[in-house]
Parts: sequence; structure tokens; C-alpha cells
Amino acid sequence: MTKLAAIWAQDCNGILGSGTAMSWHVPADFRHFKESTMGCPIIMGRRSWEALGRALPGRTNIVITCTPGYEAAGALVVSSVEEALEVAREETARTRAPYIWITGGAQVYAQTLPLLDEAVVTDLELDVAASAPEGATFVYAPPLDPALWRRDESRSDSEWRERSGDARWRVSTWVQR
Repeated sequence: MTKLAAIWAQDCNGILGSGTAMSWHVPADFRHFKESTMGCPIIMGRRSWEALGRALPGRTNIVITCTPGYEAAGALVVSSVEEALEVAREETARTRAPYIWITGGAQVYAQTLPLLDEAVVTDLELDVAASAPEGATFVYAPPLDPALWRRDESRSDSEWRERSGDARWRVSTWVQR
């Protein structure tokens, strides 16, 4: 059965980015993201799509927006989370992909959190706000309530991985209780 999962990277304060761009460069985590999502449908909001600037190859890209007539070259455009999930389920029925991935941004993560089977979270040894210009705004990852989520130790890092670009990093896989 196909699992619905979210994947994101966050700094030590749960910051995902500025809302229009990532605030770090960690190539090894980019590779982890690519390996995790390859061959699977990915669902994202319009701002995340625009921050990417293009469709990610090897995956069905599904973009959620309420902007009528919005076009996203190389992606399927839908108007709701429900419609995105329906399209993704049709795709996984055809391809037998093991996952449907939610890839951002903060609003889409928050809307889908109760529906998820898993959340794959990369923690970065980095404090984005400490080096940000005054007045900078940030978007945050949704909190994972320990009463509802448990960390799967067998699929999570016990130690920090080697520094890659801007930070050391570690991955935790969380599953719904």
C-alpha cells in the first residue's frame, strides 16, 4: 500500500526557509531528498514550486494553487489538497510507487499533517535566524506532537552526519502512532 509522507529540512528552531527560498545549502541532504522522492508523486504549494523554479525530474510534480489559470510547466496544477491527493493516488495506482510525498511549503505541511503516515525530517545544525538580516521573516515546520508521532529509531540517525555545505545534518523518520 502506498504511504503518504512529508519530507522537509529544518534548522534548530524549526525554520523551513523564508517562504520563497531555502536559507541553506546542504548538498548531501539534497541527494537524500532526491533518492527518497524519485519515482514518486510529489505535492507542493505554488510558492514552493516557484522557489524550485522547475519540475523535479523522475517524479510527477503536483502543484496546489487557488490562482485560476495558473500554469506550471512540467507539473499538474490542482486547486486543493484533496484534488492533489486524488491525482497522486491515481498515479501510484498506475506506477505502484511506494510513497506520495508532501514537499512543502508550510501551509501544505500543516494541512496534510493529520493525514500522513510518516514524516521524514532532516535536522540541520544551523540557526538561520541568528545570521538573518533584521526584519527577516521565516516559515516554520509543523510541530510533531509526541502523543501522535513516534520516532522510528531503525530509520533515523543516532548521530550527526558529516558536514555538507552549510551544516551537519541528521534524518529522523516519524510515524503516526
